[in-house]
Amino acid sequence: MSAYTIARTFGLAALAAAMLVPGSAMAQRDPAYAAARAAGQVGEKADGYLAALGGGAAVSSLVDDLNIKRRAAYTAEARTQSVTVDQVAFVAGCRNILRTEAGEKYQAPDGSWKTRTAAAPTRDSRCP
Repeated sequence: MSAYTIARTFGLAALAAAMLVPGSAMAQRDPAYAAARAAGQVGEKADGYLAALGGGAAVSSLVDDLNIKRRAAYTAEARTQSVTVDQVAFVAGCRNILRTEAGEKYQAPDGSWKTRTAAAPTRDSRCP
């Protein structure tokens, strides 16, 4: 999918402004999620979902629950924008990676895992 196709399909400004991910907001208040994220046990994936990078079954369960909530939010948004769930998730992934803070993990475009520094994260060239 080219940058032009994404921009044309999404109406990126409108989509980015309209997207809300209740699972993320709720997760930010969850001390277990915050601790796992700070410890590098949870990372933001380029596809808009989270990955468990350690921490055992408890972190995996937490990540699974949050990903289910994200998928539900992406699905609802996709219906209102008349785009695919994957397109909404991609834009969310771009945004979520940009919002990571120093010390947090994120997935680079090549699939590798990076730890965010004070510099901007490396994101997919198709990101808005």
